[in-house]
Amino acid sequence: MSDAREDGAAPTGGPGVLRPIPAPDRVGIPESADLEAYADFARRIQLETVGTDEFSYSAAELAVLGGNPYLERRRFGIFDADRLVAAAAAWWERADVGGAPMITMVGVDPAHRRRGLGGRVLDAIEASARDAGRESTILISEHRTDDGTGERLHAPQGGASLPAGAPSVRFARSRGYELGQLLVASALEVDGRGAEFRRSAEQAARSDGYRLEHWRDHTPEEHLDAFAAARSQMVAEAPSGAVDFPDEHWDAARILDEEARAVDAGRTHLTVAAIAADGEVAGFTILALAPGKRGAYQDDTLVLGPHRGHGLGMRMKLANLVALTEAAPDRSVVYTWNADENGPMLAINRELGFRPHSIQATWQRG
Repeated sequence: MSDAREDGAAPTGGPGVLRPIPAPDRVGIPESADLEAYADFARRIQLETVGTDEFSYSAAELAVLGGNPYLERRRFGIFDADRLVAAAAAWWERADVGGAPMITMVGVDPAHRRRGLGGRVLDAIEASARDAGRESTILISEHRTDDGTGERLHAPQGGASLPAGAPSVRFARSRGYELGQLLVASALEVDGRGAEFRRSAEQAARSDGYRLEHWRDHTPEEHLDAFAAARSQMVAEAPSGAVDFPDEHWDAARILDEEARAVDAGRTHLTVAAIAADGEVAGFTILALAPGKRGAYQDDTLVLGPHRGHGLGMRMKLANLVALTEAAPDRSVVYTWNADENGPMLAINRELGFRPHSIQATWQRG
Protein backbone atom coordinates (compact mmCIF):
# COMPACT_ATOMS: atom_id res chain seq x y z
CA MET A 1 0.00 0.00 0.00
CA SER A 2 1.18 3.49 -0.74
CA ASP A 3 1.48 6.62 1.30
CA ALA A 4 -1.25 9.15 2.02
CA ARG A 5 -1.14 11.53 -0.90
CA GLU A 6 -2.23 14.55 1.08
CA ASP A 7 -0.85 18.03 1.55
CA GLY A 8 0.25 18.79 5.10
CA ALA A 9 -2.00 21.86 5.04
CA ALA A 10 -5.17 19.79 4.60
CA PRO A 11 -7.83 20.27 7.28
CA THR A 12 -8.20 17.68 10.00
CA GLY A 13 -11.34 15.68 10.63
CA GLY A 14 -13.40 14.51 7.68
CA PRO A 15 -16.20 12.00 7.32
CA GLY A 16 -16.12 8.33 8.14
CA VAL A 17 -15.79 5.96 11.04
CA LEU A 18 -12.27 5.14 12.26
CA ARG A 19 -11.77 1.62 13.61
CA PRO A 20 -9.18 -1.14 13.87
CA ILE A 21 -9.13 -3.71 11.07
CA PRO A 22 -8.95 -7.19 12.61
CA ALA A 23 -7.15 -10.08 10.93
CA PRO A 24 -8.99 -13.37 11.42
CA ASP A 25 -7.19 -16.55 10.41
CA ARG A 26 -9.39 -17.12 7.36
CA VAL A 27 -11.53 -15.18 4.88
CA GLY A 28 -15.09 -15.61 3.66
CA ILE A 29 -16.59 -15.14 7.12
CA PRO A 30 -18.35 -12.05 8.53
CA GLU A 31 -15.33 -11.24 10.72
CA SER A 32 -13.06 -11.01 7.66
CA ALA A 33 -15.08 -8.38 5.78
CA ASP A 34 -12.89 -5.46 6.86
CA LEU A 35 -9.67 -7.34 6.04
CA GLU A 36 -11.04 -8.20 2.59
CA ALA A 37 -11.95 -4.54 2.06
CA TYR A 38 -8.43 -3.56 3.13
CA ALA A 39 -6.77 -5.98 0.69
CA ASP A 40 -8.80 -4.58 -2.21
CA PHE A 41 -8.17 -1.00 -1.07
CA ALA A 42 -4.39 -1.55 -0.82
CA ARG A 43 -4.34 -3.15 -4.27
CA ARG A 44 -6.13 -0.16 -5.84
CA ILE A 45 -3.88 2.38 -4.10
CA GLN A 46 -0.74 0.58 -5.22
CA LEU A 47 -1.98 0.31 -8.80
CA GLU A 48 -2.53 4.06 -8.87
CA THR A 49 0.74 4.93 -7.16
CA VAL A 50 3.31 2.76 -8.96
CA GLY A 51 1.32 1.51 -11.96
CA THR A 52 1.02 -2.15 -10.95
CA ASP A 53 -0.73 -4.28 -8.34
CA GLU A 54 1.92 -6.99 -8.61
CA PHE A 55 3.15 -6.25 -5.08
CA SER A 56 -0.23 -6.42 -3.36
CA TYR A 57 -1.43 -9.21 -1.07
CA SER A 58 -4.76 -10.98 -1.28
CA ALA A 59 -6.96 -11.09 1.80
CA ALA A 60 -6.35 -14.84 2.04
CA GLU A 61 -2.58 -14.24 2.15
CA LEU A 62 -2.95 -11.52 4.77
CA ALA A 63 -5.04 -13.82 6.94
CA VAL A 64 -2.42 -16.56 6.89
CA LEU A 65 0.63 -14.34 7.17
CA GLY A 66 -0.98 -12.12 9.81
CA GLY A 67 -0.69 -14.75 12.52
CA ASN A 68 3.10 -14.49 12.57
CA PRO A 69 4.15 -14.83 16.23
CA TYR A 70 7.36 -12.88 15.58
CA LEU A 71 5.79 -9.76 14.06
CA GLU A 72 3.10 -7.58 15.56
CA ARG A 73 0.77 -6.24 12.85
CA ARG A 74 -1.93 -3.62 13.28
CA ARG A 75 -4.27 -1.88 10.84
CA PHE A 76 -6.71 0.99 11.14
CA GLY A 77 -9.23 2.13 8.55
CA ILE A 78 -11.77 4.88 7.97
CA PHE A 79 -15.04 3.65 6.53
CA ASP A 80 -17.54 5.91 4.77
CA ALA A 81 -20.70 3.81 5.01
CA ASP A 82 -19.38 0.38 3.96
CA ARG A 83 -16.49 1.69 1.82
CA LEU A 84 -12.93 1.82 3.12
CA VAL A 85 -11.57 5.26 2.20
CA ALA A 86 -8.31 5.47 4.20
CA ALA A 87 -6.09 2.97 5.97
CA ALA A 88 -2.81 2.60 7.81
CA ALA A 89 -0.89 -0.62 8.38
CA ALA A 90 2.03 -1.08 10.78
CA TRP A 91 4.30 -3.85 11.95
CA TRP A 92 7.21 -4.32 14.33
CA GLU A 93 9.43 -7.02 15.79
CA ARG A 94 7.80 -8.48 18.89
CA ALA A 95 11.05 -9.80 20.33
CA ASP A 96 12.70 -6.38 20.37
CA VAL A 97 11.88 -5.08 23.82
CA GLY A 98 14.04 -1.97 23.38
CA GLY A 99 11.28 0.03 21.74
CA ALA A 100 12.59 -0.35 18.19
CA PRO A 101 10.53 1.64 15.68
CA MET A 102 7.38 0.44 14.02
CA ILE A 103 7.12 0.56 10.23
CA THR A 104 3.94 1.95 8.71
CA MET A 105 2.26 2.73 5.40
CA VAL A 106 -0.75 4.98 4.83
CA GLY A 107 -3.18 5.22 1.94
CA VAL A 108 -6.18 7.42 1.08
CA ASP A 109 -8.79 6.86 -1.64
CA PRO A 110 -8.32 9.44 -4.45
CA ALA A 111 -11.90 10.71 -4.10
CA HIS A 112 -11.40 11.44 -0.38
CA ARG A 113 -8.04 13.21 -0.33
CA ARG A 114 -7.33 16.61 1.23
CA ARG A 115 -9.84 15.97 4.00
CA GLY A 116 -7.33 15.03 6.67
CA LEU A 117 -8.04 11.31 6.51
CA GLY A 118 -4.38 10.36 6.09
CA GLY A 119 -3.55 12.25 9.26
CA ARG A 120 -6.38 10.56 11.16
CA VAL A 121 -5.29 7.01 10.38
CA LEU A 122 -1.64 7.89 10.97
CA ASP A 123 -2.57 9.37 14.35
CA ALA A 124 -4.39 6.15 15.21
CA ILE A 125 -1.56 3.82 14.23
CA GLU A 126 1.06 5.98 15.97
CA ALA A 127 -1.00 6.03 19.17
CA SER A 128 -1.40 2.26 19.00
CA ALA A 129 2.37 1.88 18.62
CA ARG A 130 3.06 4.22 21.54
CA ASP A 131 0.76 2.12 23.70
CA ALA A 132 3.02 -0.82 22.81
CA GLY A 133 6.16 1.13 23.74
CA ARG A 134 7.12 2.15 20.21
CA GLU A 135 7.95 5.86 20.24
CA SER A 136 9.85 5.96 16.95
CA THR A 137 8.11 5.48 13.62
CA ILE A 138 9.32 4.61 10.14
CA LEU A 139 7.00 5.70 7.33
CA ILE A 140 7.15 4.11 3.88
CA SER A 141 5.99 5.89 0.71
CA GLU A 142 6.11 4.80 -2.94
CA HIS A 143 6.71 6.92 -6.02
CA ARG A 144 7.03 6.52 -9.77
CA THR A 145 10.46 7.26 -11.14
CA ASP A 146 9.00 10.17 -13.15
CA ASP A 147 6.98 11.53 -10.21
CA GLY A 148 7.14 15.29 -10.73
CA THR A 149 9.65 18.02 -11.57
CA GLY A 150 11.11 21.08 -9.86
CA GLU A 151 12.96 21.13 -6.53
CA ARG A 152 14.28 17.73 -5.50
CA LEU A 153 14.69 16.15 -2.09
CA HIS A 154 17.73 13.92 -1.61
CA ALA A 155 18.32 11.20 0.95
CA PRO A 156 21.48 11.43 3.11
CA GLN A 157 23.16 8.80 0.91
CA GLY A 158 22.88 7.86 -2.76
CA GLY A 159 22.01 9.88 -5.84
CA ALA A 160 18.26 9.28 -6.22
CA SER A 161 15.77 11.99 -5.27
CA LEU A 162 12.09 12.82 -4.90
CA PRO A 163 10.17 15.92 -6.02
CA ALA A 164 9.94 18.13 -2.96
CA GLY A 165 6.45 19.25 -3.99
CA ALA A 166 4.94 15.77 -4.29
CA PRO A 167 1.85 15.44 -2.05
CA SER A 168 3.24 12.41 -0.24
CA VAL A 169 6.53 14.22 0.40
CA ARG A 170 4.70 17.23 1.82
CA PHE A 171 2.56 14.95 3.95
CA ALA A 172 5.53 13.12 5.48
CA ARG A 173 7.46 16.31 6.19
CA SER A 174 4.41 18.05 7.68
CA ARG A 175 4.17 15.19 10.16
CA GLY A 176 7.77 15.67 11.28
CA TYR A 177 9.31 12.80 9.31
CA GLU A 178 12.76 13.15 7.76
CA LEU A 179 13.85 11.34 4.61
CA GLY A 180 16.32 8.65 5.62
CA GLN A 181 16.75 6.37 2.61
CA LEU A 182 15.58 5.76 -0.94
CA LEU A 183 15.20 2.29 -2.42
CA VAL A 184 15.30 1.77 -6.17
CA ALA A 185 12.67 -0.71 -7.31
CA SER A 186 13.68 -2.42 -10.56
CA ALA A 187 12.21 -5.01 -12.90
CA LEU A 188 13.85 -7.73 -14.99
CA GLU A 189 12.07 -9.49 -17.84
CA VAL A 190 12.89 -13.21 -17.60
CA ASP A 191 10.46 -14.78 -20.04
CA GLY A 192 12.28 -17.26 -22.32
CA ARG A 193 15.72 -16.47 -20.87
CA GLY A 194 16.37 -19.71 -18.99
CA ALA A 195 19.11 -20.92 -21.33
CA GLU A 196 20.78 -17.50 -21.21
CA PHE A 197 20.80 -17.48 -17.42
CA ARG A 198 22.16 -21.03 -17.35
CA ARG A 199 25.08 -20.11 -19.63
CA SER A 200 25.84 -17.04 -17.53
CA ALA A 201 25.72 -19.09 -14.34
CA GLU A 202 28.19 -21.59 -15.79
CA GLN A 203 30.54 -18.79 -16.84
CA ALA A 204 30.35 -17.19 -13.38
CA ALA A 205 31.15 -20.44 -11.54
CA ARG A 206 34.45 -20.63 -9.62
CA SER A 207 36.40 -23.26 -7.74
CA ASP A 208 37.07 -21.23 -4.63
CA GLY A 209 35.74 -23.35 -1.78
CA TYR A 210 32.15 -22.12 -1.94
CA ARG A 211 29.30 -24.28 -3.21
CA LEU A 212 25.79 -23.15 -4.11
CA GLU A 213 22.82 -25.05 -2.74
CA HIS A 214 19.21 -24.52 -3.77
CA TRP A 215 15.98 -25.37 -1.99
CA ARG A 216 12.31 -24.74 -2.55
CA ASP A 217 10.01 -23.74 0.34
CA HIS A 218 11.78 -25.76 3.04
CA THR A 219 15.33 -25.23 4.30
CA PRO A 220 17.24 -28.52 4.65
CA GLU A 221 17.63 -29.42 8.31
CA GLU A 222 21.41 -29.40 8.11
CA HIS A 223 21.37 -25.71 7.09
CA LEU A 224 18.65 -24.41 9.42
CA ASP A 225 20.85 -22.96 12.15
CA ALA A 226 23.43 -21.48 9.78
CA PHE A 227 20.70 -20.02 7.58
CA ALA A 228 18.99 -18.48 10.60
CA ALA A 229 22.29 -16.95 11.70
CA ALA A 230 22.75 -15.42 8.24
CA ARG A 231 19.17 -14.08 8.17
CA SER A 232 19.77 -12.38 11.52
CA GLN A 233 22.61 -10.38 9.93
CA MET A 234 20.46 -8.92 7.14
CA VAL A 235 19.48 -5.70 8.89
CA ALA A 236 22.91 -5.18 10.44
CA GLU A 237 24.86 -5.63 7.20
CA ALA A 238 22.52 -4.20 4.57
CA PRO A 239 22.82 -0.45 3.84
CA SER A 240 20.27 1.48 5.91
CA GLY A 241 20.99 5.11 5.12
CA ALA A 242 19.98 7.29 8.07
CA VAL A 243 17.18 4.95 9.18
CA ASP A 244 17.23 3.03 12.45
CA PHE A 245 15.77 -0.22 11.18
CA PRO A 246 14.90 -2.71 13.94
CA ASP A 247 17.03 -5.81 14.28
CA GLU A 248 15.51 -9.13 13.25
CA HIS A 249 16.13 -12.13 15.45
CA TRP A 250 16.06 -15.43 13.56
CA ASP A 251 16.46 -18.98 14.75
CA ALA A 252 15.49 -22.35 13.29
CA ALA A 253 11.98 -22.14 14.77
CA ARG A 254 11.32 -18.79 13.08
CA ILE A 255 12.58 -20.09 9.74
CA LEU A 256 10.22 -23.08 9.98
CA ASP A 257 7.30 -20.88 10.99
CA GLU A 258 7.84 -18.49 8.07
CA GLU A 259 8.12 -21.35 5.60
CA ALA A 260 4.94 -23.04 6.86
CA ARG A 261 2.96 -19.80 6.64
CA ALA A 262 4.21 -19.09 3.14
CA VAL A 263 3.12 -22.53 1.93
CA ASP A 264 -0.28 -22.14 3.61
CA ALA A 265 -0.68 -18.77 1.86
CA GLY A 266 0.04 -20.35 -1.53
CA ARG A 267 3.45 -18.74 -1.85
CA THR A 268 6.59 -20.39 -3.19
CA HIS A 269 10.06 -19.49 -1.97
CA LEU A 270 13.15 -20.33 -4.03
CA THR A 271 16.39 -19.98 -2.09
CA VAL A 272 20.02 -20.24 -3.15
CA ALA A 273 22.69 -20.18 -0.44
CA ALA A 274 26.45 -20.01 -0.76
CA ILE A 275 27.96 -22.53 1.63
CA ALA A 276 31.53 -22.04 2.83
CA ALA A 277 33.95 -24.91 3.35
CA ASP A 278 33.17 -24.98 7.08
CA GLY A 279 29.42 -25.24 6.45
CA GLU A 280 28.68 -21.59 7.27
CA VAL A 281 26.08 -19.86 5.11
CA ALA A 282 28.22 -17.19 3.46
CA GLY A 283 25.33 -15.61 1.59
CA PHE A 284 21.81 -16.22 0.36
CA THR A 285 19.15 -14.92 -1.98
CA ILE A 286 15.42 -15.61 -1.93
CA LEU A 287 12.77 -15.31 -4.64
CA ALA A 288 9.14 -15.20 -3.49
CA LEU A 289 6.28 -16.18 -5.82
CA ALA A 290 2.80 -15.06 -4.79
CA PRO A 291 -0.31 -16.81 -6.11
CA GLY A 292 -2.02 -15.23 -9.09
CA LYS A 293 0.83 -12.90 -10.08
CA ARG A 294 2.95 -12.79 -13.22
CA GLY A 295 6.12 -11.81 -11.40
CA ALA A 296 8.46 -12.97 -8.67
CA TYR A 297 9.83 -10.80 -5.88
CA GLN A 298 13.51 -10.63 -5.06
CA ASP A 299 13.39 -10.97 -1.31
CA ASP A 300 16.50 -10.64 0.86
CA THR A 301 19.92 -11.00 -0.77
CA LEU A 302 23.02 -10.83 1.40
CA VAL A 303 26.68 -11.77 1.22
CA LEU A 304 28.12 -11.67 4.72
CA GLY A 305 31.09 -9.35 5.19
CA PRO A 306 33.90 -11.93 5.51
CA HIS A 307 32.82 -13.59 2.28
CA ARG A 308 32.58 -10.61 -0.04
CA GLY A 309 34.82 -10.19 -3.05
CA HIS A 310 34.19 -13.65 -4.53
CA GLY A 311 31.35 -12.77 -6.89
CA LEU A 312 28.87 -14.66 -4.70
CA GLY A 313 26.09 -12.11 -5.19
CA MET A 314 26.04 -12.55 -8.95
CA ARG A 315 26.52 -16.31 -8.74
CA MET A 316 23.62 -16.78 -6.33
CA LYS A 317 21.28 -14.53 -8.28
CA LEU A 318 22.02 -16.26 -11.56
CA ALA A 319 21.49 -19.68 -9.97
CA ASN A 320 18.12 -18.58 -8.60
CA LEU A 321 17.06 -17.11 -11.95
CA VAL A 322 17.80 -20.51 -13.50
CA ALA A 323 15.74 -22.16 -10.75
CA LEU A 324 12.89 -19.71 -11.36
CA THR A 325 12.70 -20.34 -15.10
CA GLU A 326 12.66 -24.08 -14.45
CA ALA A 327 10.22 -24.13 -11.53
CA ALA A 328 7.83 -21.42 -12.73
CA PRO A 329 8.18 -20.71 -16.47
CA ASP A 330 4.93 -18.73 -16.32
CA ARG A 331 6.63 -16.00 -14.27
CA SER A 332 7.82 -13.39 -16.72
CA VAL A 333 9.37 -10.68 -14.55
CA VAL A 334 11.39 -10.34 -11.35
CA TYR A 335 11.06 -7.27 -9.11
CA THR A 336 13.79 -6.17 -6.72
CA TRP A 337 14.34 -3.33 -4.23
CA ASN A 338 17.81 -2.01 -3.40
CA ALA A 339 19.15 0.83 -1.31
CA ASP A 340 20.20 3.63 -3.64
CA GLU A 341 23.59 3.76 -1.91
CA ASN A 342 24.18 0.01 -2.38
CA GLY A 343 26.47 0.38 -5.40
CA PRO A 344 27.70 -3.24 -5.59
CA MET A 345 24.21 -4.79 -5.62
CA LEU A 346 22.86 -2.17 -8.02
CA ALA A 347 25.79 -2.91 -10.35
CA ILE A 348 24.91 -6.63 -10.29
CA ASN A 349 21.30 -5.84 -11.10
CA ARG A 350 22.21 -3.53 -13.96
CA GLU A 351 24.49 -6.20 -15.41
CA LEU A 352 21.63 -8.71 -15.21
CA GLY A 353 19.35 -6.27 -17.03
CA PHE A 354 17.17 -4.83 -14.26
CA ARG A 355 15.64 -1.46 -15.12
CA PRO A 356 14.29 1.10 -12.59
CA HIS A 357 10.58 0.79 -12.01
CA SER A 358 9.75 3.03 -9.04
CA ILE A 359 11.18 4.54 -5.86
CA GLN A 360 10.40 3.57 -2.27
CA ALA A 361 11.09 6.26 0.30
CA THR A 362 11.79 5.56 3.96
CA TRP A 363 11.08 8.33 6.46
CA GLN A 364 11.80 8.33 10.19
CA ARG A 365 10.58 10.34 13.16
CA GLY A 366 11.43 10.02 16.80
